Amino acid sequence: MKKRSLLDNLFGVSLMYDAVLFIVMVSLAGVILLPALRNNIAIESSVEKHREHVVDEALYTFLVSRADCFDYKFCGDLIDDVAGSIGIDNSSGGLYESLTHWLLAHEQRHKTYATLLSEDLACQFRLPLSFLGTNRLNIFTGDYDRQLRNETKRFFSSLLGEKYRYNLTAWWHPIKGVPFGGEFSVGEHPPTKDCYVARSFFMMPYSPVLSLGNHTIIFTKYWLKHQLFSGDVGFGRSSIPAIANMTIIFENYTNGHPPYNIRENATRATKENLSTLVHGFLIGGIRNETNVTVFPGIVNITLTYGFEKIKNITKQFLDNALNQSFGEAVRTIDRLFGGLNTTVKDPLSQWILAELNTTIHMLLNGSFGSLDEAFDACETMIKEQVTALVKNYLDPYIETFVTSVFDVIDTIVDFTEMLIDWLFDRISLNKAEMMLTIWVVRE
Repeated sequence: MKKRSLLDNLFGVSLMYDAVLFIVMVSLAGVILLPALRNNIAIESSVEKHREHVVDEALYTFLVSRADCFDYKFCGDLIDDVAGSIGIDNSSGGLYESLTHWLLAHEQRHKTYATLLSEDLACQFRLPLSFLGTNRLNIFTGDYDRQLRNETKRFFSSLLGEKYRYNLTAWWHPIKGVPFGGEFSVGEHPPTKDCYVARSFFMMPYSPVLSLGNHTIIFTKYWLKHQLFSGDVGFGRSSIPAIANMTIIFENYTNGHPPYNIRENATRATKENLSTLVHGFLIGGIRNETNVTVFPGIVNITLTYGFEKIKNITKQFLDNALNQSFGEAVRTIDRLFGGLNTTVKDPLSQWILAELNTTIHMLLNGSFGSLDEAFDACETMIKEQVTALVKNYLDPYIETFVTSVFDVIDTIVDFTEMLIDWLFDRISLNKAEMMLTIWVVRE
């Protein structure tokens, strides 16, 4: 074989040139495409995703985190006012703060913030109207609310640092769309743009089994269906007049019996009966044909379950009412404050009842022979206000529901299920909602 010189073998040199040229072309392409790969859209998209993750994680962390020791004073705001009115310095620590904290402080240990917040919302009794700049009827838990706000501020300030501002808002409205129940808000008012929002639901501290007077309520769809209907055949048979009337209307419409053979007549009559049923379900209670209450109503349940304790304070004489309700702590504070100012007998008891009296009288803009009468008038007024709001809120939904029923009336197998599902969609008795909003103030 003839030997060839390395210099004469040009094949390897050609491959090397090709490789170098390829590397140069890739490098040039990278230089040309680099601005496109690092444009503002890609960067902003990455930042947006990160901040959405931050707000989601912050809200979840708040819900599941536990406060090692959360304490508050029962009637804390009122007691500070009483002390100030009789000349006690309540603006700083010392003996006054130590005594009131020792006698009236309550501790909640190792509860999650979601639990503390749900308990706060459940006891506020906020009304769908305001008086003296507030719509909160429960005057005994103001310090609980204030301490929870302080704890929440410390939590988010530590978690988010100085880069973000935040607003946490939570609300519990037993009747959806009606501002009746409880509300909580911490932080600055958020701007109208460049905000990041996370939402979540959390459970309220209400058992599905409630005892109200002679009624035991098992708040489930099955229980309510059993209360409202005596059978499950066809459109359902019921001892409730409004439901019985709707059953007759549907049967006459499907069988072509006047006057309900005309859809306009049938829908109008159905809307009237459904409005009556919804009013009873949400507010005044549902009664059967013998005028026996089978379901007391959502507003009645809420007021009775929480507000009855406040109402019972005034049902006995002044000397015993608060002592029996609140125990030795109130008696001790009365003796302590009475000893400091002998011109006032039972200053704390007197002040609490006076605050209740003033609150309700301002709310109702009238005078009554007793606080018991004022409470009854207050409940009536609340129901009237909620009724007006419910009517404005629910009329469009009733219209839509009735229209949908008549659109599929020939194929309805069980109207009872359809009605029960629709009623439960209007309420949120055991579930509250929370929204966290953050926005950047420092890059």
